[in-house]
Amino acid sequence: MGIVRDSEHSDGAPTIEETGIRVKDIASAYEHSGYDPDEITQLYPDLSLSDVHRALAYYYDHIGDFRSASSEPASV
Repeated sequence: MGIVRDSEHSDGAPTIEETGIRVKDIASAYEHSGYDPDEITQLYPDLSLSDVHRALAYYYDHIGDFRSASSEPASV
């Protein structure tokens, strides 16, 4: 699965394809809540370990966009 943006879902936020799980929620679980990628797959059973790593890579490749956007705190 890849990272997709759909204006009709999650207000166009990047999500993991076919899951609707937002990249920023995965990044928040990793950066702010201290979960490691294996633990994130337990929080989001629809994700594989590679999906989590793909989401984190996308987040860090686009970190300026995520940090400059006015975003509400993500819940995990």
